[in-house]
Amino acid sequence: ASWQAFSVARNGDVAFVGMSDDTPAEIWSLADGKPRALTSTNPQVAQWSRGQLREISWHSSRDGLRIHGLLMLPPDYKPGTRLPTLVQIHGGPAWAWWSGWLGSWHEWAQLLASHGYAVLMPNPRGSEGQGSAFTEMARNDWGGADYQDVLDGLDQIVEQGIADPKRVAIGGWSYGGYLSAWAVTQGDRFKTAIVGAGVIDIGGMALSTDTPDYLPGYFGDPVTRRDVYDKHSPIRYADKVKVPVLILHGEQDKRVPISQGEQFYGALKFNGAPVEMVRYPRGPHWFHEREHERDVLER
Repeated sequence: ASWQAFSVARNGDVAFVGMSDDTPAEIWSLADGKPRALTSTNPQVAQWSRGQLREISWHSSRDGLRIHGLLMLPPDYKPGTRLPTLVQIHGGPAWAWWSGWLGSWHEWAQLLASHGYAVLMPNPRGSEGQGSAFTEMARNDWGGADYQDVLDGLDQIVEQGIADPKRVAIGGWSYGGYLSAWAVTQGDRFKTAIVGAGVIDIGGMALSTDTPDYLPGYFGDPVTRRDVYDKHSPIRYADKVKVPVLILHGEQDKRVPISQGEQFYGALKFNGAPVEMVRYPRGPHWFHEREHERDVLER
């Protein structure tokens, strides 16, 4: 539960929003040291065929750093079966995947697992949860060691016979959209990318986002250090993309303006790469209209 999601009574009892990997968020109580669910707002989930969630880790091929992540497998997964796989990248990059319910418009793992996919959710350097030094490792290095951390995790589940290397996609939202766009400019490892509200021209976004201090925290002055921003921006390598790309973006996104998605779409169209862009009317950076959320999952 996040810090906003609990309260403490005078007698010490706690009410909180809790979840597990097979149950969406509910109201729980903690009294006498015993947690107990108080609500069941989505009882239908118990009847669903749900994916199997595993916590996994691997070591960086660059510096040996231990990287953690999650792997969601189909409900009826049989060891030795190679699966089509999505690598889903979280936002932030200062954010993290968790061992909880992963079944919303933004968390795609449960949906895809129920359709026979494996979903790898890495927490590469730059993520939260392992101390500030780990989180700060993404400074001046988007698309560098963070991306290698992702590839190393994928290598491990390929070597274990889980992921089919011929059927691997990458996708995500925000920074997850960024790294997905970056991935398909850096080689042919991924057969398609889903770029949700992705950062495409980092310097351009730094000067047009509603959080103008955000990207300078990673890369410094976006005017005088534009060469550094450009070096890490997918738009500068868009001519390398050969695989199909799906771009999803809200038209009222103030955090990552829709011009970011439009630039990537325009560049890929110009170079003849297969690309589709879906624009969501009224859509902010974080969707809340049910029709938009459903459409993301269906696509």
